[in-house]
Amino acid sequence: MIGIFGGSFDPIHYGHLRTALEVQQKLGLKHIRLIPLRDPPHRDPLDANAEIRLEMVRAAIADEPRFQVDERELKRSGKSYTLDTLISLHDELKEESFCLLIGTDAFRGFPSWHQPREVLMQA
Repeated sequence: MIGIFGGSFDPIHYGHLRTALEVQQKLGLKHIRLIPLRDPPHRDPLDANAEIRLEMVRAAIADEPRFQVDERELKRSGKSYTLDTLISLHDELKEESFCLLIGTDAFRGFPSWHQPREVLMQA
């Protein structure tokens, strides 16, 4: 199982990394994919542009082999919907299952996400 951790990461911080590492260890996940969002639909405009946020994530995880950065949302135009990302991951990694990591702020708003039931079916 692979952990999927999407976020604006504006900026990425110790809380993101520590939580992801603890989940990876407790659940025995192969690795965690950190996926910076291009245009999060439930967030105010971001301070840093996509390229800067991507570089911050890369720098933050450079020494942690259990973390990988995934650029797929930054390469896609339009809103960053988790369902689209999970479908794309399933298409790429057909034999894998996924564990979706979200913060408490995102969890509180989960019912208003784009197709939340389908998100739960994917991860």
